[in-house]
Amino acid sequence: MSLTTNLPILNRCKLLFFALIGMIALVAVLPGCTPAGQSGDEGDESEVGSGRSDEVEQIAAAVETALEEADMGVWRIVEPVTFRFGASAETRSPRVATIAFTCMFPIKIEDEEHENLVRNNGRLVYQQDQWKLQQVSVAFKFFDRAEFTDESDLLATPLIDGAKLTVLKELWEATVRDTVAVQLAERQYEKEAAEEADAEAKARKEAEEEAEQVARQAKADALTEAARIEVMTRRLSKTAKTASGDLGVRVDGVDGLKLTGGVDVSVEMADDRFQGQVTFRATPRDIVVEYSATRFGRPWVYGGLEADGGWDASARTALSAYLDKRLKDPEDTGK
Repeated sequence: MSLTTNLPILNRCKLLFFALIGMIALVAVLPGCTPAGQSGDEGDESEVGSGRSDEVEQIAAAVETALEEADMGVWRIVEPVTFRFGASAETRSPRVATIAFTCMFPIKIEDEEHENLVRNNGRLVYQQDQWKLQQVSVAFKFFDRAEFTDESDLLATPLIDGAKLTVLKELWEATVRDTVAVQLAERQYEKEAAEEADAEAKARKEAEEEAEQVARQAKADALTEAARIEVMTRRLSKTAKTASGDLGVRVDGVDGLKLTGGVDVSVEMADDRFQGQVTFRATPRDIVVEYSATRFGRPWVYGGLEADGGWDASARTALSAYLDKRLKDPEDTGK
């Protein structure tokens, strides 16, 4: 965003404020929800609440991953993604949750850089047996103000030339939608498997019933694992394509090696962890690197060159230094 340099600084601050508010074109709404279409009692409330809390945590993890992969330019996260299950300390409603984070974006005025904050506070409600994104409250804190502005709802109206706010809006909508879709698919399969088990239990002997139950559970686990692997493979593919753009054609210290630009990705589960391999196509031999994720929805963490890639000690040292510099995120914690 450009500011007229011959304006007094106070006027330019006001210009920034009104330009940003005009850019997002949002309609402020009061928080709250109308629990229309809510289902009835769903068994033990503590167990239900625990399951819903896990789902909110899964959505928050997916938002965190999406933010890391999004093109945010100079915008950066300064307060990481957090989530809270329950509307307040008084009610602890199992039908309401919030996911929040704060971004910083800089501006320059007379060659002096100033930092402004954008706080995102996403409100989710549990309706019709699924989490729905009801509202994303956005507030600004400009460098010359002591407090945040009033909150506006990022979802309320279409953005006009919204720039990074458009990225954030699409990120919120797509991430919650896709994560909830996985949750619903898993839940639907579990429901169908349970109904099938009840129907077959009536017609089989005790031994046959036990064997069938084991088989159904194995099938459920396989389908759940396949669905999760598919999601994690898509995410690693995005990471791999971005990483390939940072690699050159040749690597100093590895004679005859030439990267051709192709990328292949494979993912598998090892216990509760996800193990991924990214193959960068090259001649005369492909380069294979490893990634890992502690669980579904968590970020992929770069793990270095494949252990048995067939490289001699000198080439392996040169390759590792080259790849680590370009692929390893200094913020990686392995969590």
